[in-house]
Parts: sequence; C-alpha cells; structure tokens
Amino acid sequence: MREIIYEMELSKKRVLLLKDKKIGFKVNKGRNKFITFDGYIDKLYPSIFTVKTIIDGKEIILSFSYSDVLTKNIMFFQKCFN
Repeated sequence: MREIIYEMELSKKRVLLLKDKKIGFKVNKGRNKFITFDGYIDKLYPSIFTVKTIIDGKEIILSFSYSDVLTKNIMFFQKCFN
C-alpha cells in the first residue's frame, strides 16, 4: 500500500514539472488504439490534471488522472518545436 502511494506522488511531481510546457502526448484509448497530440498541462488538481490542446482547429480541454500516468495510459514525450 505504501509503495502505491509513493508511486502516485512521483506521478504528481512528474506532471508538475511539465506544467505549462508544450509537450507531446500519447494516450491509450484501449484495444490497441492510440492518439497522439501536442498540448500543455494546464491545471493541476488533487486527483486529476487538465491538458489544453487544439484538435481540428478547436481548443479542447482533456482531463486525466495521475493513475493514468502511473499505468502508462498516457505518456509524455518532448518534441523539437520551431
């Protein structure tokens, strides 16, 4: 039990370090379906965080839990932006 809480705190710290930086996201939508997009981690809450992105010309806010980071349902990657 303690180990899970420790890992969750690490996930929160990792997300906090990436806040307001433009990064790439890869999200597992299940059944071997992945979506990738660029965006910003916008706001942090105790159980979730929000991501701001532009899809099809519309600004969209998505929310994810820190357990999504822990289980690798969402992954972050750094890209070279011009």
